[in-house]
This record gives sequence, C-alpha cells and structure tokens, in this order.
Amino acid sequence: MYEHKIGPQNGAKVVAKAWADPAYKKRLLEDSTAAIAELGYTGVQGENMLVVENSPTVHNMVVCTLCSCYPFPTLGLPPVWYKSAPYRSRAVIDPRGTLAEFGVELPDSKEIRVWDSTSERRFLILPERPDGTDGWSEEKLAELVTRDSMIGVGFPKNPAEAQ
Repeated sequence: MYEHKIGPQNGAKVVAKAWADPAYKKRLLEDSTAAIAELGYTGVQGENMLVVENSPTVHNMVVCTLCSCYPFPTLGLPPVWYKSAPYRSRAVIDPRGTLAEFGVELPDSKEIRVWDSTSERRFLILPERPDGTDGWSEEKLAELVTRDSMIGVGFPKNPAEAQ
C-alpha cells in the first residue's frame, strides 16, 4: 500500500500539477488541503495541509520539533532522520548548517524559513520548477520531484536525469 497508493509519488503529482497548471497552483497556495484533495490525496494526517513555495529569494524547510508529524497521504512514511532528535533541534537552531549536511548550499542572501509541523497542521514544500522543463507533461515533471525537495532538505532532480 505504501509503495503504490501512499507515498512521495502522490506529493510529486501535486507539485507537478502546480508547476504545469497556474490555476491549480493558485488554488494549492490558497487552500492547500482542498487542492490536494482534488487529486484524491486525503486522510489521516493530511486533513489540514499548508503548501509553501520556494522562490529565488526564499527557501522553506519542514521539521516537527515535538515528534514526527508528517503528511502521510502526500509523502508516505517519514524518513528515519526526520524523527531524529538531532534533525528536530538543529533544523530550528541552525537551518543553514542542517541544509548543508543534506548537500543544500544556499547563498547567504537567500532567506530560510523553517515550518514546524504539528498534529493540527502539516506542510508540503512546493520546490522551484527546474529550468529547461517548459512544455513537459505533468507525468514527466513528477519524475523530477523528490521527497526531500518536498520537505525542503533537497532539490528536484536535474532535468537531464529524467530524459
């Protein structure tokens, strides 16, 4: 079930649709839960979602400082590191250093926003759409989206990797 019906492939479809469909992206950013439900991704721990968008000036990342609140319907099971005390504390204290440990190097000029997931609200990052993907289908775009890019500790794949 987690391999085929629940998992990061669902979130990747949400992101790809937002990249390809400006009207859907607008709905997703205005009422994330309803827009995600349009694609059939609802259920426990996905009832109150907020999608935040990365941009050229802002990079977002998600942590749950209390435990491991995670949006199961869109991302599946949380990675082990997401639940670890070091990630949960360092993401808030030193987000830039934490991101660097994941290989995410950002310029000092880029603001980093850390979103604390709770039992009431779960987050999904809308990563920046990679250059060179104009005209791509949603299916092909979804191949670029990684679980880590939807948590904010990674980037989408390079378009050359999907060709």
